[in-house]
Amino acid sequence: MNPFEQEAIFNLQRYLRSLSFREPTIPFVPIDGIYGDTTRAAVREFQRSRGLPVTGNVDLETWDSLYLAYLQSLEAGGRTEPLYLFPRNPETYSVGLGDEGLIISAIRYLLRELMIHYGGFDEIPLTGTYDTATEDAVRYFQELHRLPVTGRVDRVTWNRLVQAQRPEAVGYSTE
Repeated sequence: MNPFEQEAIFNLQRYLRSLSFREPTIPFVPIDGIYGDTTRAAVREFQRSRGLPVTGNVDLETWDSLYLAYLQSLEAGGRTEPLYLFPRNPETYSVGLGDEGLIISAIRYLLRELMIHYGGFDEIPLTGTYDTATEDAVRYFQELHRLPVTGRVDRVTWNRLVQAQRPEAVGYSTE
């Protein structure tokens, strides 16, 4: 599979996942870039709900309808209010190896979700402890995003993690 096809599947899965929150008949799909049974079932349900031919395959009509439904769901739901988990003060605040708490759980969740898209590091269990697996994943993420590679999450790394998680984020951001 070429990178463009895989990116199309990632986007398809993002759109379906977003719609699944508002339309419970659409199954929740992993964003893994694999057009497997779960993704195919979600496409079939989307096609059924829109009166399209139910094939489980994405043709231009299905793609256009899905993208339009995704955009409409974003407009209808509005933007969610941000949850500021990362402390704003002091400016030098960072977390790293051995730290525990809700912020670490959030970091590990973000990394776990992004691992599906970026690859390059092992699955990260959802715990509240910043361990060596977390540190390695943070280093890898920082390297991809041309950030200082410290293995610690400071405000800049946190902001980049959050930006990369947004549904409209595509590819390896270097901003």
